[in-house]
Amino acid sequence: MSLDQPQQNKMMTAPPAKKAFHFSGDGIYHNLSIIAENIEEATKEWLAKRQLINAPSEQSTPAPESEPKSEVQ
Repeated sequence: MSLDQPQQNKMMTAPPAKKAFHFSGDGIYHNLSIIAENIEEATKEWLAKRQLINAPSEQSTPAPESEPKSEVQ
């Protein structure tokens, strides 16, 4: 170790390729954290993935159909 050159931190040689961007839903949309290279890409992905909080959720199975009524005389 020399006093002329400080020790290098091997963990921080370069900035990360991607970083996390957090988008707040402001009470209208669900909050979302997106990992992207820049804010422009993150914004495009946010606009494509955002979901309303009060939106009706899709059912995994369809609702049962009502049985046809038979007329009894």
